[in-house]
Amino acid sequence: MPVADIVIAVAVVISIVVGFARGFVKEAISVASLLVAIWAAFNIGPHAATLSADWLSSSAMQLWFGRALIFIVVLAVGGLVGWGVAKLVRLSVLSGMDRMLGMGFGFCRGVVLVAVFIIGGQYASFDQDNWWRESRFIPYASQVSDWLRVMAPKGMELLQQQPGLQQSLPMDLSQTLTRERPE
Repeated sequence: MPVADIVIAVAVVISIVVGFARGFVKEAISVASLLVAIWAAFNIGPHAATLSADWLSSSAMQLWFGRALIFIVVLAVGGLVGWGVAKLVRLSVLSGMDRMLGMGFGFCRGVVLVAVFIIGGQYASFDQDNWWRESRFIPYASQVSDWLRVMAPKGMELLQQQPGLQQSLPMDLSQTLTRERPE
């Protein structure tokens, strides 16, 4: 079995085991709290920036301090909520179902992570190497990475519609995913 396939299999299996150990509820709350934290950092963070006005002179540093503060607070609250809800689920009859769904979640996460690395490998021209071409799993993961390439611009369009986000980032979001895939 090629080394690339072993690495892919290990990555997906680790993600499945983590999903099983944490359970679906905790995994879902973790992802939801991460998304809420990102949204809150950009929408509420500028208001929290005033907290650092006395000891940070740069307005850009104040803005990013406010964003980081809100991001960390929302993640911490999400972690506590996830821990509490996961404890309740573990004590109920739904524990087995929660773990099985967690395994499914872990599998999906593992496949998406592998697909993201496949995209990076294609940009780094690894697809020209023998170990890449010998892999049996990479063609399947490439199908997922092609799907991500189609879906990512739609997500970028949604991000661009967020008020004030474009002005606060150091790069132009519209140029981020417009590069062609290397052949």
